[in-house]
Amino acid sequence: MTHMHIPDFVLPVWLWVSGFLLMTAALGISLLLLRSMDRKKKIPLLGAISAAMIVAMSLPEFFFYHINLSVIAGILLGPTLGFVAAFIVNLMLALLGHGGITVIGLNTMLLGLEAVLGHAFFTLLKRVFPVFWRAAIATVLTLFCTTMLLIVIVAASNINPQDFLHADEHAFAVQEGPLSVLKFAGLVLLFGVVGWILEAAITGAVVKFISQVKPDLLGHKLHEERHQAAPRGEHFD
Repeated sequence: MTHMHIPDFVLPVWLWVSGFLLMTAALGISLLLLRSMDRKKKIPLLGAISAAMIVAMSLPEFFFYHINLSVIAGILLGPTLGFVAAFIVNLMLALLGHGGITVIGLNTMLLGLEAVLGHAFFTLLKRVFPVFWRAAIATVLTLFCTTMLLIVIVAASNINPQDFLHADEHAFAVQEGPLSVLKFAGLVLLFGVVGWILEAAITGAVVKFISQVKPDLLGHKLHEERHQAAPRGEHFD
């Protein structure tokens, strides 16, 4: 939902250039932080998750929503590598015609922010909810935040918000004259909720499964849930 599929030069120059500048700065900081990371372990995971995100975002929309797996990327890779994955995914999708080259910066910031916020919310909820609900709630909170940011970008662009929608897939939104930002926000939030729930369920299920078979990828061992799954008398350290 927060990936803009609009062609090149639709957005004002100042807006997409600002997106590129912000992306460059964030990507530079991320790469500096990665210098001290175990690249032998993380780079293969980065490639696998980036590939999964590209496939997911290339699939047809479900109820006007694209699954993007960005929160999963943030949880498994961490905020730094998660942002790098967002850049790789948006670059590849733009080269495949899935959005213009000029919106790579803004799209990377939106998708990268989802990875960062997803990781942050998942970590903050560590002692509050079991892993499935932590991941699911983190997904909903993250997608709400980035959707609101998308609405701000649409308002700041000062162009017809209908340009941000697929005319063939959102015929219900087509009207004579410009689509108001308020109506655009209502449509995005209305159909976004359905997508958030779907993505939250997928994220929760994937993270729950990984917590059981490869908990070290989450950076914690989830004692309480693994204890419940173990036969009586057996404990996991």
